[in-house]
Amino acid sequence: MTIPLQTIHRLPDHIANQIAAGEVVERPASVVKELMENSVDAGATRVIVRLLQAGKRKIEVEDNGLGMSEEDATMAIERHATSKISQLDDLHRIASHGFRGEALPSIASVSRFRMQTCRSEDEHGIEVYLHGGIGLEVKPIPKRQGTRIEVLDLFLNTPARLHFMRSEKTEDAAVVDVFKSLALAHHLIAFRLECDGKIRMDIPTHTHEQSRIHALMGDDFITNSAYQQSAHQGIDIQAFMGLPTLHHRNASRMVFLLNGRVIREKALINAVRTGYRDVMFHDRYPVAVISISMDPAHVDINVHPSKREVRFKTPQDVYSAIVVCLRQGIESIGNKVSSTTTDKALSQMQYQSERGREYSDTPIQGEAMKTPSMRISNTHSAEGGRFSPAVRSTSHYDLDIQQRLFGHHLAAESPETNYSEHNQGVNLGVALAQLHHCYILTQTDFGMMLVDQHAAHERINYEKMKQELDHEGIKQQLLLVPFLWHVDDELSHWLEDHYQQLQSFGFKLKKENEYHYLLMTIPALLIKESPEALLTELIESCMFIGIATEGHGRILERWMGNRACKCSIKAGRALTLSEQNALLREMEKTPNIAQCNHGRPTYVPLSLNELDRLFGRKES
Repeated sequence: MTIPLQTIHRLPDHIANQIAAGEVVERPASVVKELMENSVDAGATRVIVRLLQAGKRKIEVEDNGLGMSEEDATMAIERHATSKISQLDDLHRIASHGFRGEALPSIASVSRFRMQTCRSEDEHGIEVYLHGGIGLEVKPIPKRQGTRIEVLDLFLNTPARLHFMRSEKTEDAAVVDVFKSLALAHHLIAFRLECDGKIRMDIPTHTHEQSRIHALMGDDFITNSAYQQSAHQGIDIQAFMGLPTLHHRNASRMVFLLNGRVIREKALINAVRTGYRDVMFHDRYPVAVISISMDPAHVDINVHPSKREVRFKTPQDVYSAIVVCLRQGIESIGNKVSSTTTDKALSQMQYQSERGREYSDTPIQGEAMKTPSMRISNTHSAEGGRFSPAVRSTSHYDLDIQQRLFGHHLAAESPETNYSEHNQGVNLGVALAQLHHCYILTQTDFGMMLVDQHAAHERINYEKMKQELDHEGIKQQLLLVPFLWHVDDELSHWLEDHYQQLQSFGFKLKKENEYHYLLMTIPALLIKESPEALLTELIESCMFIGIATEGHGRILERWMGNRACKCSIKAGRALTLSEQNALLREMEKTPNIAQCNHGRPTYVPLSLNELDRLFGRKES
């Protein structure tokens, strides 16, 4: 098929605006974001968003900002018209939200668009109306404060775009996400969201940023988060960070604020995950709000029409600042465990209790009557060796448990239960029993705890290895036959300036030519690992974070994690009462003990109050 040649011609404005709308207006949430940002830039102290059918039928944003004159109002719906930029240098100092001059004309081109606005000094306001970007109508209206924009029948003239919109539930969730993000960024502004005539969210002004964050992130975040602030290379980071045991299945609960602007940058998500790296599951994501303050001249926010993506002048400095801040925060909260862990345990106990009541009338017969539901052991058999599970009679079992549960004088006489001098922020109490040769039951002043013996010992060993490396450094192992390593253009460019610095990680490289290096040594601790895989992993980490920040970093994490796991107490291993208490005392002295290096909780606390509620002694 031959396509006939046509002369080049200029597109009509309304068609050009519809093309631009493809980048600016993806869905109703995009419209809400652009209009809310305009309200913020207009100095509003109150912003109201109203939706019908998740924004498909109607989007209305009303504010009490400065408003516009008739001339400005008609100019605002023309392409590339803006009040934020007057010369080229202004692009390097952008501190406002909307500035490209494409949002309003793009939105107006794919909807029935009505804008009512008024300045305080004007005698009357002005209304501007367009239908699909054409048929401009301008008329005066009674005096009002600020601006109200109404977007009806979104994508009315682009049915293909309308066809690709998701369900109302999905679109509604996207709007709420945008609304909450902007509300997080501007705590001095009151926001209200109304959906189909009902108030969905009504957020008053907050004096402090932390109050706004707690109000929007939920009760779990309030009780399971910490605040950390730090500065690095002129970049200020404020991190409202969830505990490592409070995590999510994806990155949707990570919010990034840059100079008051909500952004979404994959590299920043990776930086946060790096900060949490050895205290969280590899497939889980932290819950955090990261506020970045830096010189606007050092960041380009004009990368994409949606203004969600940015480009940093020195990205490594930004990533390093985030990682340093988060690691400082994790160090300070290391012994705290998320209350959601306890809530899940209580919920499961309640569920099992309710199921138990369902079968309480069923008689138990035969061997089932003689089989205890839990095996509890704190001694060892003479024949089986020190750590062999002991076989105990039911009568001995009952007597031993009763003595330890109610015989407080026994605990007082045991020297290993004197834990007060070791306590550094967490009190794990006195060991009572070992459940299924896997969990340790302890009694504390406030209630009880269940301890995962393997996860706890794994964290203890992991932290000891880290300390040893910090003090003794990384020992090198000379390879009998040097490994010839071929690199691509990107690695070659990086290695040209940094290959000698890799020796501090235990890797000694000798340059053969631009694309070939001889690997002479590797870390002695990693002698059984693939040299090429280890070196590639190290360099990727250093390129992303920077050698100075990464320290021993990712290259040793895998070895230490595996080694700590292999040499730790395993589930199924019987421990004496003395060994159980010794483990508890070691836990109390260990940093980051609330979770193992894979992110699993090491203990679950249950207070007397929670136990009373579980057994119906108190109301929930």
